[in-house]
Amino acid sequence: MIRVKSLMQQANPVPEAVPEAAPEEAAEPSGWAPRRRVLVLGGLAAALAVIITSIAVLGSRGGGSDDPARPPVAADEPYYRTTGDLERSADVIVRARVAATRETDEDGFSQTIATVRVVATGKGKPPGRAIQVSYPSPGAALPSGPELTPRHEYVLLLERMDDGTYALVNTTQGYYGIEAGHTEAGPDNDVALSEGVLKALGLAPRREG
Repeated sequence: MIRVKSLMQQANPVPEAVPEAAPEEAAEPSGWAPRRRVLVLGGLAAALAVIITSIAVLGSRGGGSDDPARPPVAADEPYYRTTGDLERSADVIVRARVAATRETDEDGFSQTIATVRVVATGKGKPPGRAIQVSYPSPGAALPSGPELTPRHEYVLLLERMDDGTYALVNTTQGYYGIEAGHTEAGPDNDVALSEGVLKALGLAPRREG
């Protein structure tokens, strides 16, 4: 009888009961991992927002009209703070009379093309008796160019383009009006031309006051 019982236990063993897990060893709730990912992603998004805001603030501080160190010019234009820097930026400096102007609109960008007749050259190789000078049209989207009036004379600081035409070095310092033999800078230009350039152009230094 004892042997039969032993054989029955070997043929049909009863598995021992599995002890319950201690509370501290219980499995983590199924929703824990997703909540952790949400927290991590939320932190990354907040950090990215801080970086973007910082870049925007820094960009708003650079060289705009609120910058006391320079006059209000377009952000993508150079502004020359000294006479030497301004004159070095030009390939040619001329005294010229405006013969005619015309407007163009290429690729949605409004430009004025002025035909000017050169009276004297203060820097660079004389470009010829008549040249074409381009600049943004007055009143156009920034930067807005100057009002160069036909039959008036100006000092023009010019860069030579690949096609043989010329452009003002910028819209605020690329021109000076001429009145009674003196130069008159534009409203946002505090830089005077050198005496050597003025002498070569047959002009006197800028009047003070």
